[in-house]
Amino acid sequence: MKVAASLGAVRGGEPLATGDELAVARLLLESGGERRELEVTGPITIGRSRTATVYLDDKTLSREHTRFYLDHGRAFVQDLGSKNGTYLNGTLLKKAEALEHGDRVKVGVALFTVTLDDAPRPRQERQIVIGTHPAAAFVYRIALLSVVGGGAYLSKGLFHWLLARIPA
Repeated sequence: MKVAASLGAVRGGEPLATGDELAVARLLLESGGERRELEVTGPITIGRSRTATVYLDDKTLSREHTRFYLDHGRAFVQDLGSKNGTYLNGTLLKKAEALEHGDRVKVGVALFTVTLDDAPRPRQERQIVIGTHPAAAFVYRIALLSVVGGGAYLSKGLFHWLLARIPA
């Protein structure tokens, strides 16, 4: 079973607590022998679509099967009209339900165990840098060409000077 999580989507979302605080829940995902912890600070969709926040390679899942989200400092789970359903502590979800610490949510063969923080914590801004800024790459290439070109130009003169000093 392949599991992939998009960090940007997992950490994204609107602040739900007042001020600079953000309520947080964590999900321990167990699927196909893999274990992964996800921090929930915004909406997370689970499904077999590559556009889902958490992609699970499970044919029993709908493309967008389940959604975890926060509302007014509380964590919720909602089935998104999936064919095979989402189970909270063994009971089929009919509507969105608030989550409690230790709840277990079954989505296909995957099992999510909920851990809720006792209190909201300060909001932390994180920046994920993927790749290089195009301007930085351009400047680097110009600098590299300058060094190589300058070295070639200088070495040409040095090479001719050395050849002139060698007796024939």
